[in-house]
Amino acid sequence: MYEDPVKEMLVWMKMLLLTAFIILGVRQFLFEPVIVEGGSMQPSFHENDKLVLSKATTIGNFDTIVFFAPDGSRFIKRVIGVPGDHLQIAGGEILLNGQPLEEPYLDEGGNTGITAPAGITSEFSVPPDCYYVLGDNRGNSTDSRVLGFIQEQDVIGEVKFRFAPLRDFGFVE
Repeated sequence: MYEDPVKEMLVWMKMLLLTAFIILGVRQFLFEPVIVEGGSMQPSFHENDKLVLSKATTIGNFDTIVFFAPDGSRFIKRVIGVPGDHLQIAGGEILLNGQPLEEPYLDEGGNTGITAPAGITSEFSVPPDCYYVLGDNRGNSTDSRVLGFIQEQDVIGEVKFRFAPLRDFGFVE
């Protein structure tokens, strides 16, 4: 290409540097890979599932997000309530804005919702810039029942794609 090896080396260095900046920019602002740790989202996600998060998205009810917990660790949970939603939890049933939640993502083998003693009711509205999240494995999940509301600024991104294991390869709904 060039007869001068120094010029050719400089061209290659510029290309490599530009490529590195593009990759870092995409990872910082658009997408990020993550690995699932723990079983709190079973049966939807399992230990060591490899996912891709979208950082440029609007989060809605039932989206799966990854966020920083108060101790700095990363958690993956399902958004049940977005800002302004009204939730009522009574006797194992969740009402979202007055309507019973249909949760087809929960395990049919007994993981059917929140277990609560009879007569205990919790009713609240989700504050601005916050989310109420629950794990799909309700009996084994540290979620908003323990952590409280998740601040919007602590959200890393929304799960959009699973690339491992291969049997589950594809976009996540």
